[in-house]
Amino acid sequence: MAGKEQQHDNLEISCDWAGSAWQDESTFHQLAPYIGKVKSSMARSLISQFSSEGDVVFDPFAGCGTFALEAWSARRHVIANDLSPYATVLTRAKLFPYESLRAAQLDLERLAKPARLGAEAIDLRSVPQWVRKFFHPETLRETLAWSRLLARKRKWFLLACLLGILHHQRPGFLSFPSSHTVPYLRTHKFPRSSFADLYTYRAVHERLAAKVIRAFRRVPRLDFAIRRECSEQHAERLRFNRTVDAIISSPPYMRQLDYGRDNRLRLWFLGCSDWRGLDGLVSPREESFLTLMRDCFRRWRTALKAGGYCVLIVGDACSRLDERNLPDVVMDVARRVGGYDVIAQYKDLIPNERRVRRGITGSVSETVLVLRRTT
Repeated sequence: MAGKEQQHDNLEISCDWAGSAWQDESTFHQLAPYIGKVKSSMARSLISQFSSEGDVVFDPFAGCGTFALEAWSARRHVIANDLSPYATVLTRAKLFPYESLRAAQLDLERLAKPARLGAEAIDLRSVPQWVRKFFHPETLRETLAWSRLLARKRKWFLLACLLGILHHQRPGFLSFPSSHTVPYLRTHKFPRSSFADLYTYRAVHERLAAKVIRAFRRVPRLDFAIRRECSEQHAERLRFNRTVDAIISSPPYMRQLDYGRDNRLRLWFLGCSDWRGLDGLVSPREESFLTLMRDCFRRWRTALKAGGYCVLIVGDACSRLDERNLPDVVMDVARRVGGYDVIAQYKDLIPNERRVRRGITGSVSETVLVLRRTT
C-alpha cells in the first residue's frame, strides 16, 4: 500500500516511502541495530508533511532516533525522549555526533590509552556468566573498559558505534558467533571445532575505529546551530519550557516487541541488568499502554500549539479489551481526553524482511494516525 495517497477529511497523506531505505539513508541511521525501528524514508516523509523548517518537533518515544535525526536534517529543532538507556544512547549519538570523521578519529585515539589501562584493572569474576559466554576474556575486558569510559565521558557517538559491533559472527564484530539484532549464540551453526578463528581474541580499538569510518560513509548536511534535546524520562511526565509545533512518534504498543529482552546484552554494558523490569515500562501490556496514551494526550495538549499535528504510528494489533484494532482504540482515547481532532489515517504493510521475528505472529501492518490540536 505504501506509495499511494489516502485522503480523509480533506487531508491528503503522501505515502511516498515504498522500497528499502538502507542503501540511500544516512549511515548515522545504521550505528547499531534496533528492533521495530521506523523506516527512515517514512520518518522523512511525515516530518516534511506535518512540520515546517524552523518548527520544534517532539518525539516522546524516540527509540533509535530515526525521527530525531530526520527532523534535524530537515532543519527542525528537536526534542527527543525515551525511557530505555540503549535508545537514548543511540538518539544522543545521532543528535550530537562529531562534525567530521577526523574529529571522531582524533577523540578515539586520545581515549585509547585510558581504555587500555582500564582494561588491565578489570576483574571478570564480577561479570555474569551469561555475558562471559559471548566473548573471549581479553576482548571482554577491553569492551568493558571502553563502554565504561565512553559512558563516563558522555561520548555518545563512539558508545553507539561500540554497541553496534557488540555481537555478530563477522570479523568486524566483538563476540563469539551470535545473531546481530537479538543476542543469542550460534555455537551449533558455528562449532568451535570447525570455526576456531571465530573464537579468538578480537581487538576492540581497531574494530571500533573501522566502525567509525563506516558510520561516516553517508552523512547528511546538518546545521549544528539548531536546538536539539534528548532526555531519558517517562513520556507522560515530561515538562515543556516551550511550545511544540508537531509531535511525531511511534509509541511502543501492546508488548508486540520486547525492547529489554532483545537488547539485554547491550543494556548490560550500559549498566542496566534488569531488562525484565525495563520491558514492563518501555513495552507495556494493553491496559498500561492505554493509560500511558491517555496521560500523554493530556500532557501533550498543554504543549502542542493550536493547530499543530500529532502523528502516531501504531501497529494494527487487536485490542483484547474491546476486540477492535488498536489504532481505533487510541483514537477513542484521544477523543475522550479532548482537544484533538482525528483528521486522517493510513494503513501501511510491514514487509516480512523488516520484522525481527520473520514469518511469525505479530503486527503485519501499522497505521499512521494524524491528529490535530484544536484551536
